[in-house]
Amino acid sequence: MPTTLESILANINAQKGSWTNVQITQDVKTFLWARYDPNDDLIYPTINDWDDLLENTIKLNSYGTLTYPEVLSILFGLNHRNRIVEGLWWSMFERGVTQKLLERLRSVDTD
Repeated sequence: MPTTLESILANINAQKGSWTNVQITQDVKTFLWARYDPNDDLIYPTINDWDDLLENTIKLNSYGTLTYPEVLSILFGLNHRNRIVEGLWWSMFERGVTQKLLERLRSVDTD
């Protein structure tokens, strides 16, 4: 399993075809939990309206304006919502949304 955001992004960029049941999508979830919530404190999402933020970000293609907490709130929110809406996580990869969020996370993560 990839252990850095750069290796995650490299694996994502190498993926061709459908994202359904692709191992890298699970690796992203595992990486996010291990890196950003290692004690399972459920600290994300911190933004109550993360889904509205995501919708507007997609509509306006404004990924570059998202802050660190906003990106993590969206990513963890999608991960959590996938438990209710099966396939949501994969569909965000299909649409390129997760990739853009991870790219933004790379640019705002200063640790």
